[in-house]
Amino acid sequence: MHRKALLAAGCAVMALTGMPQGSKAAEPMKLDPVIVEGGNSHSSQRLRRDVEAGMNANRTNSYIDGSVLQNINPVNSGDALRYNVPGLINQPFNGDRFGGGQKIRTFGDFGAAQSIDGMPAFQMQGQEGGGYSNTLIPTIAIDQIGVMKGSRGVGYGDGTDGGVIDTTIKSGRDYTDHQAVSLDLNTAREALTQVEAADHSGKWDYYAAGSFLYGDYNGDPDILEQQSVKGGLGKVGYNFSDDTRFEFLGIYDRSDPRIYRNNAINQITTSTFYGAATLDHQYDENNSGRVGVIFEEGDSAWPGRNRDRGISNQILFGKHYLSRQLTDGVSYDGSIGGEVRKTNSTRDEMWDNTFVDYAAISENAFHIGDNLIVNGGLRVTKFNNEIVLNGVEQPDNLAEDTVFSYEGGASYDLPTQTQIRASYATGYNRFFNKYGNFGTDALNPAGAGDEIVESRTIEAGVNQGWNGGYVDLAIYNVVQDNVPRRNGGAIESIEVDQSGIEMEFFHRLTEDLAASASYMHILDVQATRANGQEMNSNIFWAGQTASVPKDQMSIRLDYALTQEVDIWGMAFYSTGYEEVDANGNTTEREDYNRIDLGAAWAPVEDWSFRFRAENITDERGFGQAVQGTYVDTDGNLGRVFWVGVDHTF
Repeated sequence: MHRKALLAAGCAVMALTGMPQGSKAAEPMKLDPVIVEGGNSHSSQRLRRDVEAGMNANRTNSYIDGSVLQNINPVNSGDALRYNVPGLINQPFNGDRFGGGQKIRTFGDFGAAQSIDGMPAFQMQGQEGGGYSNTLIPTIAIDQIGVMKGSRGVGYGDGTDGGVIDTTIKSGRDYTDHQAVSLDLNTAREALTQVEAADHSGKWDYYAAGSFLYGDYNGDPDILEQQSVKGGLGKVGYNFSDDTRFEFLGIYDRSDPRIYRNNAINQITTSTFYGAATLDHQYDENNSGRVGVIFEEGDSAWPGRNRDRGISNQILFGKHYLSRQLTDGVSYDGSIGGEVRKTNSTRDEMWDNTFVDYAAISENAFHIGDNLIVNGGLRVTKFNNEIVLNGVEQPDNLAEDTVFSYEGGASYDLPTQTQIRASYATGYNRFFNKYGNFGTDALNPAGAGDEIVESRTIEAGVNQGWNGGYVDLAIYNVVQDNVPRRNGGAIESIEVDQSGIEMEFFHRLTEDLAASASYMHILDVQATRANGQEMNSNIFWAGQTASVPKDQMSIRLDYALTQEVDIWGMAFYSTGYEEVDANGNTTEREDYNRIDLGAAWAPVEDWSFRFRAENITDERGFGQAVQGTYVDTDGNLGRVFWVGVDHTF
């Protein structure tokens, strides 16, 4: 059974999805589920795609097409993602168009790791101070983003407590002699240009994209004077034969916001380079292999606060993939491989820390009959630390140097277009930013030192399909153990237990009208100290309390008015937040909404004109205000009107 993962978070999908190679149509936004089938894969990658599909069959995954990002927020991919996918936690103060947290279901971490094209996940240096974040990949270059939920240590590695965000880049294999440009202007005094070019032949293919944003805000919003974001990427593939393919991906991004702070303008510069090379080879129809290397380096400089911070990742990885027909009714897809990872984290010319990890990995999926998949996986990771503070290497403070990550579960398809699934999986998080973020507490031998955060997810779900739609329901519980908490100049490890439910829905009401919706409800969050004392949602230090959203829901509608005109709408609503401190005192934060309306007009095949009203209710608080109090939010950015044009040459 090769299930077409329709768990597509009610995504609006552009007409490009499923277009024939060389299509020159512009890209108005359309609603349809994202069908995950591995795209236009080379024959050497087929077996790897089958193994990955088998391992994902019992998990909850949500996908959003790249066209949604271009229409809802063409600069910040995280903004469109969180308002369209359940499971991503929207935090107060961070709900406007510039932010976009990456917490997936969990509160005992600072955000999920990222993967690109299904390769090992990594954590990167983020934007500081203000302005747009999540700008690494130009949105025009994104084929789709998958929010892979639940602990993902086996498949992706570090930073996978509650899941991982996996971005798929477009491939030149899907285009013939293609060039396109996209231009956007808006009333926030922003101008955005994106370009792409792609082509392929029998042996080679390439895809290239670039993006440049300039915003002249001049104090609207009041924190920003201006910001420029520029970047680009190139993806090149070469087929040595039908059995061997080489790919290289290079990405560069630079963000330069100028912010107002203490009556002065502060310049902040954040830059990131990412490079990856992979080689796939199929030995025969039942055996293939893949080796690859990743190099990523990010730096953020904020001279006004004497900040100079960076994270770099070097990852070497490889796997052997195997497929076997075991009996008449049972087949097997699996892999065995390894990974070596070196992460260097620097902070303000004080910290220079290196983390080196070695891992052995096995993934296994058994297909029983046409309807049942049973899978299981194991990762054994050995850790090494080198902590340097002010030029002096510190004593080894690793509490344990080896962690076992594992997962197992099953999915079953009923004849009534019903799929049921259940899984038990673990993840881990190095949490290396405790060095500096928590001062020198992690070096205090009186505390827990450096314990690896280990997570465990239990979840069950059901997907009910019908002609023209589906609904997907999931219930989960995630426990994070060894989460660091500051306590009297040392680190104590606590447990964070969180549960919730999620729903995704899609239905094509008529040939021209489609609707999708999503819903997330947090059932409970509880932090518990090692002595058994319950701290409610007080997690990282005394006085800090997590803001827990009660309910998050969204709906999208798309209507093809004519063959040339399409209109769409998106609405998000959060019922507010609840903070419960260690003493049981509760603080309620106000609800908020965001509504966008858009239209596209394609008068001829190669041209499309787009119009959008962003945040039409002029929401400015985004959960910032405590109920019963007044917060002046006039300095935040509110309603924005956009016009855009796309042209394919």
